Amino acid sequence: MHLQRQILLQALTSMAWADGYLDPLQLEILDQVFDQEEMSAELARQWLRQPVEFPDVRELKGVLTDSSDRMDLVTQLLHLALTDRWFHPAEMALLRRLGEDFGIDESVLEEMDHYGA
Repeated sequence: MHLQRQILLQALTSMAWADGYLDPLQLEILDQVFDQEEMSAELARQWLRQPVEFPDVRELKGVLTDSSDRMDLVTQLLHLALTDRWFHPAEMALLRRLGEDFGIDESVLEEMDHYGA
């Protein structure tokens, strides 16, 4: 698997773990994505067993050079966070920080904050 894809998968996995546990639907989604991306079975087991650190934003910016790609990632992370139908404050904080680092418009960030309200 390419390092760039691994960085993106790390971001997804980290978001799934942001509230401290993997919801069964999040586990199923990640398992399918890992399989599609042909992630090594050892790394997949490790990431599904314990929380994963969010990748460095500079690495993400290097992988996602276009602002629309960055917004797509934020949207994917938001959807993954909401699979358990609760926007945990840790998930909200992670998305807000990432959105600010990506230069996403404040009105969009405020709208995301309302999911958690």
